[in-house]
Amino acid sequence: MKLLDSYIARTVAGHIGTVMLVLLAIYFFSTFVSEMGDVGKGDYTVLDALLFTLMQVPLYTYQLFPLVALVGTMLGLGSLANTSELTVMRAAGVSIRRIMVAVMKVGLMMVVAVTVVGELIAPRLEVQAQMQRAEALGKDISLNTKDGLWARDGRSFINIERLLVDGRASNVRIYRFDDNHSLRETIFAPRGIYQDDAWQLEQVVRTRVTPEGVDSRQLGELRWESSLEPGVIDVVAIKPENLSARDLWEYLRYMRENGLEDRRYDLAFWVRIMIPFATAGMVLLAVPFVFGSMRTVSIGQRVMLGALLGIGFYLFNAIFNRVGVVYDIPPFLAASLPTFVVYILWGVMMRRIR
Repeated sequence: MKLLDSYIARTVAGHIGTVMLVLLAIYFFSTFVSEMGDVGKGDYTVLDALLFTLMQVPLYTYQLFPLVALVGTMLGLGSLANTSELTVMRAAGVSIRRIMVAVMKVGLMMVVAVTVVGELIAPRLEVQAQMQRAEALGKDISLNTKDGLWARDGRSFINIERLLVDGRASNVRIYRFDDNHSLRETIFAPRGIYQDDAWQLEQVVRTRVTPEGVDSRQLGELRWESSLEPGVIDVVAIKPENLSARDLWEYLRYMRENGLEDRRYDLAFWVRIMIPFATAGMVLLAVPFVFGSMRTVSIGQRVMLGALLGIGFYLFNAIFNRVGVVYDIPPFLAASLPTFVVYILWGVMMRRIR
């Protein structure tokens, strides 16, 4: 049985790998072509565009894997069915359940590997890619997970510890220098939001350095007009969907402690948690299709059906996530319901082939 498991695993893994390479190639070239539109701006070169695109590959791998797992497993098992190898296995007394266990073994190993890529490698490369791209484009902005965002606005230097994609910021520090590079003023605000073409800072502490000494005052609010508007910050601001589950959890804790609206980040967190379960469900879903009505279906038809199912899952998942935000559905339910539907569909189809 170990030899049989190994053979099934190699076949399924080989087809999953092939599908992944094909889809990654498509996404790679489409992203690279899109980046070519910015070549020539600032110091952004073709090599910078190529490097940026390469650094997106781990993120694409993680996001595409549920679809890849479904299509690849269908192709793998379908190739065994087309050569009558599955029929021989069944005639030898190997049950569908036994074959499904062999498929799930390789599926779970690949889920673990891709989850490690998506949680540890992809988020870090995403931050690095956005930072290098911004620097090459001459945005005077840098971003890292330890010190937050740093930017230059004329003779001022700005540090934002936490930056949200909806224009809210926390722990904003502004350092203003004169023409002689001497510090003249510092501004600190624990909160800020971009409204009416300017930043509205709250609970501001402003300190001015003059020849007579240092003057520090507390202000309720301060309107800060700057070229550093959210459209510019979006160059390096990481979307919630691209953050790791750990980073999302840290953001959620911060937002709840400060009474901020956290639904988008809460939903993104649960979507991250559900991706491995969705991928496992996709692998399982391929089994009844191959052993059911797809025994005599061609490879082309099998690819088409697998792609339609995968795309359908993505669309349903994306639409239901947004519906959950609009209609105040609990984030866990909005993120998990599409995956539950996959398992329900698998259970119904498995009953028909037994």
